[in-house]
Amino acid sequence: MPNKNRKAQRAAQRAAAAASNNNENEDAIDNPTSTTATSVLQSSPSTQLANVAGLVENSPVTNPPLSSATLKSAWTPQAPPASAVQPNATAPPQTVSSEPSAVPKPTPDQRAPSQAELSAVPKQAWASKFSPQSTTSVTPKPAAQKSEPSAVPKATANPLSQGAYRTDRAASAYPMARESISSLTTTDSGISLRQSRSQSVISNRGGGGRRFLLSAVPDTANLTPMLRPDAGGSKGRPISIYTNHFPVQIDYNATVNQYDVEIMLIDQDGNQRVARKDERWKVMQLIAQKKKDFPVVWYDEGKTLYTRELLPDITKPIRVQIERDTQMRTFQLTIKNLVRQEMMENILKFVKKQLRTRPREAVRVIETLFKQRARNELVCVKNQFYNRKQTLDDLHDGRGMAKGFYQALFLTRLGPTLNVNLTFTCFYMPMNFIQFACEYLREDITKGFPDYKVKVFRQIIRDLLIETEHTTRNIRYKLHGFGRPANQLAFTPREASEEISDAAPTLQEITVEKYFEQKYNIKLKYPHLPCIDARSGPMKRANYLPMEMVKVVEWQRALKPLDTTQRARTTSKSIIKPDQRYKEIMNIMDSRDFEQDPYLKQLNIHVDKTEMLQIKARILNPPEIRFRQGQGQNEIVESVNVGKWRIGRNRFYQAPEIKSWGLIYYGHNPNQQMNKTIDDFANQLPELLRRKGFIIRSDLKLVPIIETSNIEKSLTEGSKKGWQLAIVILNTDASQSYSDVKQIGHQKLGLRTQCIDWKALCRNMDKLHMYVENLSQKINVKLGGINSIVNTKLALTQSSRNDLFMFFGADVTHSTSSTDRPSVAAVVASREPTSSLYAARLCEQYPKKGRCSIEIIKELDKMVEDLLRVFARTCNGHLPNKIVFYRDGVDEGHFEKVLGNEVNKIKEACRRVYGNRPLPSVTFIVVKKRHNTRFFLYENGQTLNVQPGTIVDQDITHPSQFDFYLCSQAALMGTARPTLYHVLHDDDNNKFSSDDIQQLTYWLCHTDMRCTKSVSIPAPVYYAHLAAYGSRSLDFDANHPTHSDGNDKDDNDDEDVDDEDDPTSYSLEDIKTKVMIFDPKVANDMWFI
Repeated sequence: MPNKNRKAQRAAQRAAAAASNNNENEDAIDNPTSTTATSVLQSSPSTQLANVAGLVENSPVTNPPLSSATLKSAWTPQAPPASAVQPNATAPPQTVSSEPSAVPKPTPDQRAPSQAELSAVPKQAWASKFSPQSTTSVTPKPAAQKSEPSAVPKATANPLSQGAYRTDRAASAYPMARESISSLTTTDSGISLRQSRSQSVISNRGGGGRRFLLSAVPDTANLTPMLRPDAGGSKGRPISIYTNHFPVQIDYNATVNQYDVEIMLIDQDGNQRVARKDERWKVMQLIAQKKKDFPVVWYDEGKTLYTRELLPDITKPIRVQIERDTQMRTFQLTIKNLVRQEMMENILKFVKKQLRTRPREAVRVIETLFKQRARNELVCVKNQFYNRKQTLDDLHDGRGMAKGFYQALFLTRLGPTLNVNLTFTCFYMPMNFIQFACEYLREDITKGFPDYKVKVFRQIIRDLLIETEHTTRNIRYKLHGFGRPANQLAFTPREASEEISDAAPTLQEITVEKYFEQKYNIKLKYPHLPCIDARSGPMKRANYLPMEMVKVVEWQRALKPLDTTQRARTTSKSIIKPDQRYKEIMNIMDSRDFEQDPYLKQLNIHVDKTEMLQIKARILNPPEIRFRQGQGQNEIVESVNVGKWRIGRNRFYQAPEIKSWGLIYYGHNPNQQMNKTIDDFANQLPELLRRKGFIIRSDLKLVPIIETSNIEKSLTEGSKKGWQLAIVILNTDASQSYSDVKQIGHQKLGLRTQCIDWKALCRNMDKLHMYVENLSQKINVKLGGINSIVNTKLALTQSSRNDLFMFFGADVTHSTSSTDRPSVAAVVASREPTSSLYAARLCEQYPKKGRCSIEIIKELDKMVEDLLRVFARTCNGHLPNKIVFYRDGVDEGHFEKVLGNEVNKIKEACRRVYGNRPLPSVTFIVVKKRHNTRFFLYENGQTLNVQPGTIVDQDITHPSQFDFYLCSQAALMGTARPTLYHVLHDDDNNKFSSDDIQQLTYWLCHTDMRCTKSVSIPAPVYYAHLAAYGSRSLDFDANHPTHSDGNDKDDNDDEDVDDEDDPTSYSLEDIKTKVMIFDPKVANDMWFI
């Protein structure tokens, strides 16, 4: 349907919806606010005296495998020094007391800073392509005009003398506006304070905000992302599709001032602590409403404040009173520094390719602006929003799933767009703590809660927010740990009016159980359960509360992995067909009243929500899939149809010869029917494998039924008999059984294994030929066979017959690393000329102490070097002249770190292996699957998924850099998610065109040896995922000569680790690594399939 008809249809739908007054999205949008740490807790001493809520409610690789020593890194750059924050000086505060307001009133006369103030900042006219049809010019006020009254008294209003005032100002850390402006310096990205950084950037811990993880990777980089080599690709059939992006128009003449602020809670004794996130928001809302001379500001809920106007001269903090826990509490806002002045014209420069660096601060300014009104109505988690009124979908373990939406600003070739998508997240259910613990642990703890289970539980839920239920006002705490049972834990009560002190007991000791009975007339039902160690703010003193007297605070994100049943439930809820997703996104946009948002008016922001953005796309041609035909060696070509192809009666391109193999049943003692199933499978399997080209020289050895404890003995006996393959049927619920098989086979014996789930086997006995066809694809490649061939050279327009390609895939499980949860880096690489078989290397990496962010693969040079040598041995000494490296798991903010470090490591590995021979050209591509861009095909009146091979490299891509979206898979259920590829580096002697790299990438998605369909990402990246996932079943300590490398643990290993004990800086020298050691017989096989 033409675009104008589509818009007319949308307008009619909105009119009908308005007439019926039915907002379909009203109850489906909202958001959570907190995450839960999983660090270890220390049990409280049994003799410790306790404060109780009733009294203190107001208390504040290698071939052979490389050794560990060989993989020790020698590259140790130093981390950059941290900036210092200036000391603060305060003057007597002002006080405002009133109820908070939802949205501040916009100031009628908003102005941009004058030319004098900005030191002649250049201005640029709006580009007609991005500007609204009608705008209001923004001009500075005349110099003679009387300024508005200040929120803080100026010098003339100060009770001190002029001389005294100058003396105080000279020593103050809070500069006036004119002083701040004189300290500003102009850069490409804006105007910032000389020799100063925002405290919201340099702060690592403290200040009440979330603790920012330090990075072990230096910021220095000698490479930057490459530019697009051409105007885009041209191969394929052109089509037009829709995407969930909406055009945004911005006042590019605007300048926004950024201030550092601090919001503190002041207790009755005058002590200060950082206010909670929700409290900080209320403080800013109240000040914006009640202080008439205060301009419109928008706040990031941390330490940053934005405004179009320069704030008045600041000489003293502003105090407000807000009700908290039924009491009026005093909060103090201190505006510290004018940090920078962000020019919105940088966005236009970036879109027009006049600025190479993405103006992140300008984008952050606008995204914060978009959140302001939504924050009053919804609960925000980063860029996700959830309706607080919705009922969570109960997962029956103390958690529920919520449905919401995601929105973020993108800077594209067409200009700024707002990306909106549906999102789903799990939260803890608001319920009594005992009920929560019973559901979470899936057992009745009221009948007994042994210490070892308490220890495991506290490691999972430490820092969970809880609140009291027995008091007239609900008091909120963080769960720090557990103490003794309520009928055993004794303490000394004190009068509420006395200062709480360990040195001033007034009464005899009493148990928590008796105290609640006397104080609150509450007889505990479960006094035998341990009390909760609850703490508030920076307090170090424990408040011990009975479990039954507290409940879990709502809207806290739950990050615990889902089990099989829960995954099935959440998947069924979150899989949404494209037509339904389209409707729900449009309903969300209809419900967002952007035109009436007083904050958006600050930058004259207009969002065109009439229709999703219509963009250009192309459908690429798939490759030919080659098998062997019949009993001969002739090739046969199978065509790809909508992302799929069939093996049919074809044979694998290359199949192995099996001389010795065996079948082991591992699990519960089988009955007669189970024995028949095992025998039938063992009898049919060899013939079904022969149909696919396997040459089988011996019968399948069926090992007698064994006890679970004899699995290692049975595998060892099979290995001694020269088994090439052990097929293990697992009939047990314990995941450790699978890990035992893999560790014994791959790391101890060098025996290839193929596990089969008993339940899956029973379900497929009636169609065993189909089941074995899928199984045979894994068995074939594990034994060194090749299922099918894709000639990737045909994807290239300038490829030579002499070109020898080597494809890499790399992934890191997570970037937050500690000794308890190391990052696992997986690197796989093709090891033969057809790029069908791969080898993998695995490495753990973690800091010596604390936890930090490790964005790169530290030992990448060693891993690449080892894999290059594997390739050379397989290819008769030949080395590749072209390397294409696909890297997953990299955020845009880490591009330069990863590029500068990892490309150099790849080239260093090549120099060591190639010696005096010509070095290969290197192409480095980041693969991003986790994003929120979706495509919709409108055809014959229906909203459908795009076809496999759909490529987008125009309109919504990066204005200047080399990126593209590719949807290579067919979505059987739900909405297809395209993959975003960003080519960061391509050597000059390579010079891939857009068409070449796009077609090559698409064809590599057809080379996954596990299936007969095109997958969503290139096979080497998929294999890296599988290898990293498979590492969970293996042991990094196995086969290492020693375990005393700093990763040993002592008796106090389960004690709480305070973040303050973490190092204040990291370098790569602080990162320890440990390589996975495999038996040499399987080290270069595709064990991860």
